[in-house]
Amino acid sequence: MSSKFTAPLIFSSALALGAMGFVACGDDSNPSLPPSPTSSSSGPISMATPSVETAIVFTGLGATVGNTSVKFSGTISIDFGDSNTVADVSAARFTSVTFNVVKAGTLNPQGTAAFATPIDFANTFIQTVPLQEWGLMSNLETGYTECGSFELIVTAVVEDGVTEPSVSIEKIPFERPSKWCLAPESSSSEAPEVTGVPLDSFTVEINTKINKCIDIATRSPADAGDICFNVGASTIGLSSTTGVKFALYANKQDNDILNDYNKKYQPTNATTTDFLYNKNSLQETYPDFTSINDQFFVGIKDTYDPYTNPNSGFYAFIAMDKGEDKKDANNNRPMKILIYTTAQ
Repeated sequence: MSSKFTAPLIFSSALALGAMGFVACGDDSNPSLPPSPTSSSSGPISMATPSVETAIVFTGLGATVGNTSVKFSGTISIDFGDSNTVADVSAARFTSVTFNVVKAGTLNPQGTAAFATPIDFANTFIQTVPLQEWGLMSNLETGYTECGSFELIVTAVVEDGVTEPSVSIEKIPFERPSKWCLAPESSSSEAPEVTGVPLDSFTVEINTKINKCIDIATRSPADAGDICFNVGASTIGLSSTTGVKFALYANKQDNDILNDYNKKYQPTNATTTDFLYNKNSLQETYPDFTSINDQFFVGIKDTYDPYTNPNSGFYAFIAMDKGEDKKDANNNRPMKILIYTTAQ
């Protein structure tokens, strides 16, 4: 080995960058260099050919996946001890370091990776490339269409102006978590607006001693039906033989007194959106219908969906007359019920 390598002059990246600063990335204009890896949306990236002998050393390469990005660590440096690859220690420097993100085991590009501040390797004297210190990262939110295993392909080129350029390629594996490929859950703020469906109304007079249910289809009292009144010693509960679930309407919870409908005040041209309800409050039975004063109940069948099937299975009803003064010793009584319903 020539004596000029016994005391190599190694410039640190910090000194070099401090003197020359960070500027926009650029390619070396030296026509003898192998082409940098390139990619297009139409196919795999084209890779440079690594040198048989190289002065480039990769150490401590790794990746840390965070909430929205993956950060890369490790160092790329120059081996000044090999005179076959570095003839002029004082001139040897990195002239190009490029990054390509690909699906693992392929050359199909996805995503991008870059330093926090672009670096012009072609015009800056750099002998050490600290990936973590310079903020090398890939944003997991953009540029990807898949999840799973990926690789960051790092291609580095070193020149000293005497020997042939050294070209080395290394890969850093990482994972893009599956959460990025899940369909987003809709929230109440993102849910599409519900369009109200017109409701028809009718009144039914029922005597719980004779028929305890109301059949919505025939709009008449029946032994079984959509709305049933279960008479107890001191209460009358709600149930259904057709799968209807019940909840007290939620209009009084929206701070809008204009929709607090009751026996004497009902909506004009009523629609399903006039009667609000909390889906989580729906239950197969309601313990004491007659204890609720002057408020509507909502009845919902399993087939009703405000978006996909809004035209059937929605009911709103109220006791216009609870028959308190006509009940017998067993609490049976005549009642008058006003019902709003969708088409059946």
